[in-house]
Amino acid sequence: MFQINAILNTSVLDGVLQGLLDEEIQGVTVSNVMGRGCFEDTINALDEKVMIIVLVAGDAHKEKAMEAIRSNAQEDSTHGAGKMWVVPVVEVERIRTGEKNADALAFNPSKEISLGSDDEFFNSVDTPAS
Repeated sequence: MFQINAILNTSVLDGVLQGLLDEEIQGVTVSNVMGRGCFEDTINALDEKVMIIVLVAGDAHKEKAMEAIRSNAQEDSTHGAGKMWVVPVVEVERIRTGEKNADALAFNPSKEISLGSDDEFFNSVDTPAS
């Protein structure tokens, strides 16, 4: 599993999101950030950007996501298009259902939630972090 991070110009966000959707990559987090690839003398030189985070289950999805981002972010060859980097992910859990790893990343809107009985849950006394 991989986490793909990209910092992009705000003007390309819609195209990048559409490219990801076209590749059937549906889970994405978008944040507004400020930064600059080549820092100048003052903080006023920072540009508004967007950062997207995408989690994917395997190499094939990683390459599709990276190509969707890359091909839709290259709008202006005279100005930087942004940065993209990949981080390995050890474990993922979907909080609502308890699904783990690749199952947690799969889009499954009809998945039923099984909460089980009350004795299957931890309370603040039971958990190791408390």
